[in-house]
Amino acid sequence: MEAANLYRLRKELENAGDTFTAAANCQIKANNDDEAGNTFVEAYKCYKSGTSPTKACESLKKAIEIFTRRGQFRRGANFKFELAEILEMDLQEYSKAIENYETAGDWYAQDQALALANKSYLKCADLKALDGQYLEACEVYSKVISNSLGNRLSQWSLKDYFLKVGLCYLAAGDNVAAQRTVSEALSQDPNFSNSREYDLLNSLVECCNEGDGEKLSAKVYEFDKFSKLDKWKTTILLKIKDSIAEADDDLL
Repeated sequence: MEAANLYRLRKELENAGDTFTAAANCQIKANNDDEAGNTFVEAYKCYKSGTSPTKACESLKKAIEIFTRRGQFRRGANFKFELAEILEMDLQEYSKAIENYETAGDWYAQDQALALANKSYLKCADLKALDGQYLEACEVYSKVISNSLGNRLSQWSLKDYFLKVGLCYLAAGDNVAAQRTVSEALSQDPNFSNSREYDLLNSLVECCNEGDGEKLSAKVYEFDKFSKLDKWKTTILLKIKDSIAEADDDLL
């Protein structure tokens, strides 16, 4: 351990991580799993601060396995989320990131940490939608909505969650489910009817039913002037518009 910290002081982070990993493996052999879990975390920190995201992931996985085996699921959830972030941001391994975000969300939910569960589920659902898993994304967004109903801190975000569900259904070509989402949002969230998200989603459903891509573009442009669309929504909206264009081409 002392050698690992000396490497750390010299900013030889990969050597530090390798030394912490070796120490953790020795602790496991000595049946000192608690210490090994903490040492794997130290190895992870070194690898993450350096240029070894793959080794950082491996260290985190070993730490998480130890923590969860000992019933420390809240701590495991924290590191599951960090693992997912590395997989998404550094390694672009999106399918693995999705899986880890969802597991983190489940563990947080079991611990009644609903705000953290929602944060994890939203990351999971957003990535699923960008991967074309629209219906699966809707299922995860539904968990977020369920966790948020009646919660004063998150109720103001409900309009955005309902919009995301509706957009995913439209991207999947299920206009009926998108319309049903509008109806459910109106019944579950008393503020939704007065929101710009409601106006946009309702208009988009009409545009898709009519197969009118130009009208859709106009509605999106009008919304964007007052509420700037983020990259995720822009990407899904382009998919919806492309679907309308493809449907028009099929009719020719």
